[in-house]
Amino acid sequence: MLEKIYEEYKERLSKSDHKIFGYLLEHEQELPAITAEDLSRRLSISTATISRFWSKIGFRNLKDLKHNLYEKQESTPYSRMNAALSQWKECGISPDLLLERLSFQLEKTFQVVKPEQVDEAVKLLISSRQVYIFAPDVSKGLGNILQYRLLRLGILLIPLPGGSQLYDAMVNLKQGDLVLLFGYSRLLTEVQILLSYSEKAGYQTILFTDLLAEEHLSNANLTLYSFRGEPNDYHSVATPLLLIDLLIMKASQSLGGGLEKAKKLQNLREQRRINSTIKYEEHNINNSLKTQKYLQPHNYDWR
Repeated sequence: MLEKIYEEYKERLSKSDHKIFGYLLEHEQELPAITAEDLSRRLSISTATISRFWSKIGFRNLKDLKHNLYEKQESTPYSRMNAALSQWKECGISPDLLLERLSFQLEKTFQVVKPEQVDEAVKLLISSRQVYIFAPDVSKGLGNILQYRLLRLGILLIPLPGGSQLYDAMVNLKQGDLVLLFGYSRLLTEVQILLSYSEKAGYQTILFTDLLAEEHLSNANLTLYSFRGEPNDYHSVATPLLLIDLLIMKASQSLGGGLEKAKKLQNLREQRRINSTIKYEEHNINNSLKTQKYLQPHNYDWR
């Protein structure tokens, strides 16, 4: 689509404009993560020139361009599944196809997500006073895995409720806290509220999403993007899950693998096994005594 825009407007562009557009075309895969400040710094062009550039190619700003490129196509569960079924009918479903799709999705994901972003997320997880999580809909399973794994590292995630109860929970959010938010396909009202309120309350936010141009994204302190498929395609949760796995592994490495807590867990399970064995043996002994008592001969007085 960028090439079509360039062909339409190239005759009206200045030398600086051609330089900007040339960079965008050359780095189109990185466009979701590029900011106007990045362009200014990398091209040695003033931010004022870059700001004027967008209107010359028919957009309000860089965010408007991204929205048109990535979010404008209407996508529904029906359209995605219908397109997927057509593709599967033609190509079939096989492990090779899944591996090919996953490899492509991971490549697209890590064109946007940089290693330093994952490192920053780990630092926030480890250093925050309290860590809260809001993982609705399809994200619920991902949130449960994250909760389960991080708990073993000594990081307790406190679930935030949805609906009107969210406001009751928000009064506890304060500076030094971290809120993990999930928003795939769209950002629910609760996610938007938590993002908007963060600056006033002073807490940090990490947003897990597959959106690139949603207006509330800029309110997140850190965004961890996952490419889940084209707009009208089957949207997999494999890439978000692998990104979460990477986060867990990095956190585990930073905390020494949580070895001390793992040892405590092992000791507790061993104690539980011993207690269960003792109870089982006591139960068998009691049953044996009852049986012996029942089988003993009885002297009855029939008079």
